Amino acid sequence: MKGCVKNIWHNAKFCMLLAVMVSVVGVGLYPFSLKALEKQDSEAICILIQSEMQDWHPTTPRYQELKARFDERCQQPVANGVKSTVKRPATPTTVRQDTPKQKPNIIPAVVTPKSTLAPSTISPISSVLESLSILLVIPIFILVFAIVTLLFRPSLRRYRAEWLGQQGEKRVAKLLKQGLKDEDYRLYRNLILPMDEITEGTPALTEVDLVLLTHFGVFVLEVKNYSGWIFGGEKQAQWMQKIFTKQTRFKNPLHQNYKHCLAVAHCLGLVEGLHSVVVFSDEASFKTPLPKNVVNESGLLSFIAQYKGQMSETSHNTNLAFTCAAERLDIAQQQSDSDAKSLHLMQFKHRRVEPTISS
Repeated sequence: MKGCVKNIWHNAKFCMLLAVMVSVVGVGLYPFSLKALEKQDSEAICILIQSEMQDWHPTTPRYQELKARFDERCQQPVANGVKSTVKRPATPTTVRQDTPKQKPNIIPAVVTPKSTLAPSTISPISSVLESLSILLVIPIFILVFAIVTLLFRPSLRRYRAEWLGQQGEKRVAKLLKQGLKDEDYRLYRNLILPMDEITEGTPALTEVDLVLLTHFGVFVLEVKNYSGWIFGGEKQAQWMQKIFTKQTRFKNPLHQNYKHCLAVAHCLGLVEGLHSVVVFSDEASFKTPLPKNVVNESGLLSFIAQYKGQMSETSHNTNLAFTCAAERLDIAQQQSDSDAKSLHLMQFKHRRVEPTISS
């Protein structure tokens, strides 16, 4: 039932958007139809052109000039600013085959110049309608933009959040590559890893932003490309972002990254040497004491460097453990394809839906 209602709502949004776009196109094309109407001569001028054509042989330049204007501007002649319903006259009934007929001497002008033909005029009502239609195009486009924004606001917000998250991950990855270029390391992005939980017969999946594998530890990074003021503590379930007067609450990223660390530890079979790091952008400013394992991008490299100094000099199996961990993470990276991401997204949506009790 919910699926049917959802489909009906999506179809209704599409129909509303289509109707508004058709209206805009109609209003926008109306001025062009008026301009096409302006190019047509009146019935009287078309009759004069046709009458003069009868006095010239079809091979003469004057006849060709009159015929071209007749074909162009007498297809739908107008009368008093309104399109005529009279069909286009047939081709001249009688055409002289001899040389052009000379006008009687009592007529001072034998050939009427083209410029003497008065152009047709559009009625004031048509001019007013054209002006109004041009003025209405801009507000209608603004209205369409507002309607589209309201209808697709949730999707736009989701895509914007995904885009910001990807930009933050790329920026942090670039920072790590530049700062660790002299180190032997591996960097993995957007790993889809199973957890111990079971969802509908399949292991629950989680997505890890970045995993940095080094000889002195494995760092699980959760990237938050946020700006503004941040309020939150290590044990608080909800943190808050404040930008001017707008306040937005979000889940404690330390709790969120804790599950990521469990998934990475399960994948690598580790019980130690795993470090959780939450990285905020430099545009975010903490207004509460900075929790442990939370840094800005500018302090990430120094945070990692402190673990390099703590590396035990007596560990002989460091290279072997690094190689084994790299092989497992390489396999996990290959398995984090589009199908795994789709399954993770479906599970994520399922966990967010409130359970219903059937009667």
